[in-house]
Amino acid sequence: MSAPRRKSPAPEATPPVTPPVAPPVASPVAPPVARDPGTPGTTIGRLLGFLRERAPSRVYLTYAVTWVLGMQALLAYTEPAGTRWRPGWGTAAEILCVWLALIFARIVDEQKDLAYDRVHNPTRPLPRGAVTTGELRVAMAVIVVLLLGLTLGRSTLLGLWMTLFLVYDCFLVGLEKWSRRVRDGIFLNLIVTYPVQAVVSGHIWLAYLDSGGTGFRWSGAAAMVVCAGAFLHFEFARKTGRTNVPGATLYSNVVGTRASVGLALGSALIAAVGVVVVTRPWTADGPEALAAWLPLAAWAYVWVGAERFLAGRTTTWPPVPAMGFIACLYLGLVVSALCAGPGSVIG
Repeated sequence: MSAPRRKSPAPEATPPVTPPVAPPVASPVAPPVARDPGTPGTTIGRLLGFLRERAPSRVYLTYAVTWVLGMQALLAYTEPAGTRWRPGWGTAAEILCVWLALIFARIVDEQKDLAYDRVHNPTRPLPRGAVTTGELRVAMAVIVVLLLGLTLGRSTLLGLWMTLFLVYDCFLVGLEKWSRRVRDGIFLNLIVTYPVQAVVSGHIWLAYLDSGGTGFRWSGAAAMVVCAGAFLHFEFARKTGRTNVPGATLYSNVVGTRASVGLALGSALIAAVGVVVVTRPWTADGPEALAAWLPLAAWAYVWVGAERFLAGRTTTWPPVPAMGFIACLYLGLVVSALCAGPGSVIG
């Protein structure tokens, strides 16, 4: 018998050859992205998720609390002696107003920077589709109602001043779309956007006067300078890098690392000098003297940030010490004012 013929194996199917696909090239104007499938199903849920990610309370509410208390404590130093500064319900209402104003500004910035974020920060909530511009504008409308209610309920002047903040902040969106110089020039952009911070500081000043301050004094202008120095330290520090990074919004890209470091240190120095000029801590006696010098302890955060950056431990100035400088400066002013007793009752 002959052996059975072995079947030859069937030839394996050859997989189709697909031409290599070139990686996508990012363009300045990317198409809209689809909604993130993990996004909660309600508008409120999406907005709350946006706020947790882009305006967390631990940062924004803390900043509002320290900003209002610190500036009002500084304003109280030149009030007539004999009464003590104490935060009250008026102070709490102002903290709520400033917190909402900061959130409003954050929402405006997210929409203003959408084209840039689609290319450079695509994981942020708006460019990745976790929230829509329409939903953010609904949130803006709600905040406007709350802010006008909180301010007009106290005084017409406070309401008008807050309206100025809202109008100017929205005006910046159109200005940056219209002017490429404003949009791309980091120093020019700072010049036209800083007034938003200045208007909020002015509102805190007016709220202090409305709650019991004795009138416009030179300390109001000094307090505005202190707040400007504290904010600008944070602004210059967080945008200072060791090397030139093409496309990054760094002040060091324009003026160099040394000059950018100088701007960060100079701003903190201006804030500290302003505090000393107003509080005159050398005039305090006894236990109050220690509290009077306490705001200057905030410079420890400046030293920590500068040491880490200049020692090469970070490629950019670490933002946490810069934020710590603001918080420590303002909280030091609060403790100093409560201990020293200058100023009038606020409430």
